[in-house]
Amino acid sequence: MNVLSLLSEKGMIDKGDVAAIQKEAAASGKSVEEILIESGIGPEDILAAKGEHFNIPTKTIGDEKIPFDILKYIPEESAAHYQFAPLGVDEGVLKVGVVDPDNIEARDALNFIASKLGMPFKVFLISGDDFKRILAAYKGLSGEVNRSLSELETELVAEKREE
Repeated sequence: MNVLSLLSEKGMIDKGDVAAIQKEAAASGKSVEEILIESGIGPEDILAAKGEHFNIPTKTIGDEKIPFDILKYIPEESAAHYQFAPLGVDEGVLKVGVVDPDNIEARDALNFIASKLGMPFKVFLISGDDFKRILAAYKGLSGEVNRSLSELETELVAEKREE
């Protein structure tokens, strides 16, 4: 059973619309999610149906900020490439948000990262929009690192002048 079937079963879309939505997605190049949102289905409802379909808990990030010390668990390049990101640590378990739980390469990469960290992980399904917000937080982290390095460089230059 796919997400459209689940939404149909829950009465959120008509059974007759399932084929039309699939056809429109194929013809327009838009994702099924984009079409559903355009037709008035809420992103939270879509996420919940996907979570049920994949049997994975969901997590909505919204305006919640992921702290820099959490982002450091997964490199920005890996997060961007595989579309997963750290959400937090709970009782020694890394909580990771994924956009596509079917991506086998992402699962392998996540297993590799977790083994390097020596930390188990738990996967949560997140929306593409929430993932974009987390990636933007990485940009803030890069800016913080660059700013700190610039300040350090300035201090070192000043110290050399004093000598």
